[in-house]
Amino acid sequence: MTITAFETQVQVQASHDETAKKWVDIARSLQHVVEEDLVQALKDTVTTPRVVQLWKDAGLYRAQLPVELGGEGIDYVTEILIMEEISRQDTSAGWVYGVSASGTMLSGSLIPREGFLDILGADFNGLACGFANGKPPGTARKVDGGYVLKSEPMPFGSATQHVDRVCCLAVLVDDDDQPIPGDDGQPIVRLMYPSVEHVEWLNNWDASGLASTGSGHYFVKEHVIEDRFVVTDDPSRLYSHPAFRQGFMGPGYMSHVGAALGLAKRFIEEVAKLTVNKRRGLVPVLDEYPLFQYEFVRIEAEYQAARSFALKAYDDAWAAAERGTFTDLHVTRIIQAATHLHRVLETIASTARLWAGSAVIPPDGVLAKLHADAAVLMNHLLIDPQHYPEHAPALLAVWRDDAQPKTF
Repeated sequence: MTITAFETQVQVQASHDETAKKWVDIARSLQHVVEEDLVQALKDTVTTPRVVQLWKDAGLYRAQLPVELGGEGIDYVTEILIMEEISRQDTSAGWVYGVSASGTMLSGSLIPREGFLDILGADFNGLACGFANGKPPGTARKVDGGYVLKSEPMPFGSATQHVDRVCCLAVLVDDDDQPIPGDDGQPIVRLMYPSVEHVEWLNNWDASGLASTGSGHYFVKEHVIEDRFVVTDDPSRLYSHPAFRQGFMGPGYMSHVGAALGLAKRFIEEVAKLTVNKRRGLVPVLDEYPLFQYEFVRIEAEYQAARSFALKAYDDAWAAAERGTFTDLHVTRIIQAATHLHRVLETIASTARLWAGSAVIPPDGVLAKLHADAAVLMNHLLIDPQHYPEHAPALLAVWRDDAQPKTF
């Protein structure tokens, strides 16, 4: 019997769904430990080492690596589904997992191979992440075999307490500590991955939401960092695996998407449970009240639609990277979908707050925590709507070209 292309596609999709379910189930099986450690995580202002180690032991970090690097070779959609599940349990935990997982893969697409293998270590559980945006807080002077690196305190060191190497943006300087200009006349900036043995944390994260993400300042003490941990422009550094062929923004937005999906899902779960047989003013049974039912169906639809958009954007980008046809338009779609998802999260949060009634009042209640997490999560620079105009020309061009497909 001849197997058709459609039947092959169905089989591939079924296999993918089964793999995704396996890893999401593994993440869900550790929920009780995440919840048990919430108090300690809030005290430490970062997810506990026990939780991170259990994620490692369960293979949740190695799963994203290509098979040839000791991993399971899962795609970015599956990785986001893991992030979604952990973020549903606790947004801070999801952020810590997501940032360290995506940050590690990002380092593999940027630095020489020997440096990335060094980060992974013998058990392939090594991690890397950190602040890699904004004004470079460090300087680096070239010496034999590497650079003399030092930095000012860097903000937003989410999850860096649990990794092996952190990010540091540094301006290249000469022997007189003067910035070295590039061809455009601007100082040359390099991303580097120093070892945590040279890092000091200020432990100054005191936030209203995402309180246990460890997102305070850290700085790198002066030392010599080897060339293999410095980002280069050499294309030979890249692996052929599609995880390493999607540039900076694809992996960079994964933790945002995963955390927002998990938080939105938890909001909907909570409001569904809180309204069972609940009286609200003159309404005797809230979950049978047509206006509430309308609002619930609306936000559930918005969650499903935004989720499908985000996952489709990543699925298409992955497929294009496999084919060697990845373009800037794939990045545009990822950013568009991620930003839209956060706007939907805002709608879901406000609707949940309205119908939850007095359940939002206790400061240590679930709803109060979810709203605090949402307020901080939606305030991140990368998902600010100001980025929409940057991508409008590319999308306008698609809609003006009759030959271009309008969906993807």
